[in-house]
Amino acid sequence: MLAPGHQHRTQAVVFFPPLGTRGAPGLNQIGPVADRGGMSHPGMHQGLSLRTEQKMLLQPRMLQAIEVLQLGAMDLCTYVAEAALKNEALELESAHSEMPGLGKGGGARGREARDAHHEMLQNQPDRELGLNGQVELQLAGMDLPAGELEWVRFLVSCLDEAGYLGSSDEDLLQGAISAGLGGGVASLGRAIAGLQGLEPRGIGGRDAVEAMLLQLDPDEPNYALLCCMLEDHLDDLARNKWPKVASQLSITLADLKSLVKRLSQLDPRPAAALAGQLAPAIHPDLSLIQQLDGTLSLKVDRSQWPALCIDPDVKNMSQDGDLPAEVRQHLRRKVDEARWLLDAVQQREVTLLRVARAVFEVQSAFLKLGSGHLVPLSMATVAERLSLAPSTVSRAVAGKYVDTPHGVLSLRWFFQTEAGGAARDDLREVVRKMVNEEDPVNPLSDEHLVKSLRAAGHKVARRTVAKYRKELGIKSSYQRKVHAAA
Repeated sequence: MLAPGHQHRTQAVVFFPPLGTRGAPGLNQIGPVADRGGMSHPGMHQGLSLRTEQKMLLQPRMLQAIEVLQLGAMDLCTYVAEAALKNEALELESAHSEMPGLGKGGGARGREARDAHHEMLQNQPDRELGLNGQVELQLAGMDLPAGELEWVRFLVSCLDEAGYLGSSDEDLLQGAISAGLGGGVASLGRAIAGLQGLEPRGIGGRDAVEAMLLQLDPDEPNYALLCCMLEDHLDDLARNKWPKVASQLSITLADLKSLVKRLSQLDPRPAAALAGQLAPAIHPDLSLIQQLDGTLSLKVDRSQWPALCIDPDVKNMSQDGDLPAEVRQHLRRKVDEARWLLDAVQQREVTLLRVARAVFEVQSAFLKLGSGHLVPLSMATVAERLSLAPSTVSRAVAGKYVDTPHGVLSLRWFFQTEAGGAARDDLREVVRKMVNEEDPVNPLSDEHLVKSLRAAGHKVARRTVAKYRKELGIKSSYQRKVHAAA
């Protein structure tokens, strides 16, 4: 990443008065000098020595180039916008499709980019109301006394992100008093009952079990059995000890299976889906565009980037001899900083394209055929091919996404270590497929999976298979076993 010419050989000269000389205090006799062991010797004096050191000095513009390189598309937009607020020599306009620093966007390509940006904004999903919003809508349609209404709102503010009312009654009462609410235990009980009657059902429960109990209808068939399963048999059900549970409940395995299916419809975290926050939208930095002849071309997606250029008025003022020298010097410094940022953004694009092209030359089979055809690839390999430092490749792919024929994927995802003769994700998919195709009554153990993988040419250890299974959310063979009904 460092350009030639940034290695500086410096001579560090350290002055020590000569040893053994006598003179005025404070000149030759400086005082005690500590030896290597930390001991001081009054007879030792400082002397003169000369040594040569070699240091790598990073100029501010080099540090900025490194910082810009590792920014993703949206982070880069934020970075540039903040830089423009601090530098009057930078000029920003709307998004365009021209190279940053080469002028303002315009013409058909500029309009095309702006249209794409507008379409992206129109397609963003609406924000959910969140738990507070949904509760307020329900409370607005209920005829509750003002005091009880405030109690329910207070309890809503005490819910955690799952919808649990985890605080004790004592803590809730103390919090209510601090909030200026009166009524004591009776008001608290009515407010909890009112809260637990709201949607989504289950909010206001003290834990996951109570939240699911609140979702059951007392009039539904097998209500007592379902409550018993939640309160007394969840651990055995989680360990797949169905025969034991069926025996204790005096029901058949077929009946237990039906009851478990009903329990699976309950949400142990009723408010988790109403957090009111959506995952941030992913904006690809690169796009693979299919040409008429079927080939793929790689380009940088600039639809999110603002037009960035140097303000011509500021540039002219920096060269205006009628202005005071200190003003011209300040403006010239700002113009230089703006030019450095433009160069850093352009260099980011060049490096990103170089790295991505090298990646897709290796991963061409994946682009054509999709999952299962990823080739093991390391950043060191790409760095060596491009004569770059591995750290530069790492920064270039960090937080970057590419729009491929198989979806928007992280550029870092294409760097996968070899596992059993295949890329890691491909081998995980093999494990997933084998489990999906197994006999549920006699599921494959990790040892059986290892033997099957080795028979297919994938030499992997048992601990690797167990790791992939856990990453895929696949339970152990004991937990996957389906018990045949008697």
